[in-house]
Amino acid sequence: MAAIPTSIGRYQVLRAIGQGAMGAVYLAEDPLLKRRLAIKVVLATGDERVAALERFKREAEISAMLNHPNIVTIFDVGEEAALGPFLAMEFIEGCSLGKYVRDGSLDLETRFAILIQAMRGLRTAHRHAVVHRDIKPDNILVGEDGRVKLMDFGIAKTMAPSLTGAGEFLGSPAYSAPELLRGSEPTPSSDRYAFGVTAFELLTGQLPHPGTNVAAVIGHILLEQPVFPPGMPGEVARVFRQALAPDPEDRPSSLMEFLVALVDAYPMEPLAAQRINDLFRHDDNAGDIVPMRRPRPLGPGQDGPAGPGPAGPGVGSGGGQGRDTGPIRDSGGQVRSSAGRSTASSSSGQAIPAYRPQPATLKIELQDHPLPPRPAQVQRPVVKEEESDLHRTAMKMLKWFVVILVAGQIFLWVYRYVQSTQNRPQQEER
Repeated sequence: MAAIPTSIGRYQVLRAIGQGAMGAVYLAEDPLLKRRLAIKVVLATGDERVAALERFKREAEISAMLNHPNIVTIFDVGEEAALGPFLAMEFIEGCSLGKYVRDGSLDLETRFAILIQAMRGLRTAHRHAVVHRDIKPDNILVGEDGRVKLMDFGIAKTMAPSLTGAGEFLGSPAYSAPELLRGSEPTPSSDRYAFGVTAFELLTGQLPHPGTNVAAVIGHILLEQPVFPPGMPGEVARVFRQALAPDPEDRPSSLMEFLVALVDAYPMEPLAAQRINDLFRHDDNAGDIVPMRRPRPLGPGQDGPAGPGPAGPGVGSGGGQGRDTGPIRDSGGQVRSSAGRSTASSSSGQAIPAYRPQPATLKIELQDHPLPPRPAQVQRPVVKEEESDLHRTAMKMLKWFVVILVAGQIFLWVYRYVQSTQNRPQQEER
């Protein structure tokens, strides 16, 4: 493991958050502003170093342009001679959604709350003509307070043609739309496809296009239909089938349309559905984002909401395909497995992917904080236009009267002076 630097730029490094072959992420403190932040460093040389710095600059520019509560804020970007390019961004106490997907430790309401917040961030990017190009669970941060942040806009594409090369493929194949794999330009529709794959994996614990390697996954995306877990309700499958349609024209026209249809089709208790629908009403207001419950650690012998089965082989950061997501209930209310047998065991001894209706969770409500009454405003009398004109006319007449009076007094004084000077010689002759 590489030695942890004491400082990066003006920032003091506190500890390492994560390290890999291509770079590292450190927890640091800004001594000037007294705040903690995360610094991402890329270990690269030559052209790769220049490209990494350019992507960091692009991500910082996009973050400054979007400025949304569900998008990670970038504070600084630079280059350290001994390390490489670095990106300073806000530090989120939490972990990526990919970790929760692999753990299967989130309840149903929390999963939909995460999707709704991620949808807001991605929709804001689309409104600013920014295509993310790499939507996946590992690029969605979930804070301990329930705040969701979309990150990694380094390969995003805007309307500026110089940001990415023509025909260049960037992203994660398991979450890429078919048209991207064929070399087409990224669009908001391809982002919505990746968002649909993310939602599918979050709710089912598996990818819609399985494969043991990258080539197999790409081939499945291009040639095969999505694989739905046994027992998935028909309406839910219909929503996902539309979201993952090979033709971009057949997909939902917006992220909101997809999520609303998914919530309406997903089997859940009426109160849970009402609480999830209430989250849509807090749309685009940072102060109205409802905190989510933190997942509780499971005790010995307890199954998580997504089931106890281990993650099977998969491609991409999500992995986890083949994971058991718990039992489902049939029309009679009996708990059954995805294959129609008892969930206690299966013929192969392996967990079977299925659904489990989530228990009702505690409703979290925002406290009402009444605003103080506004001070009474003193209303000024309204002066009619006619009265204002009359006042101005009277003032003008008064000014002219004063001018005439003064001029008359001066004229009279001059006249008397002239008269006195003319009469003085006559008086001397006498």
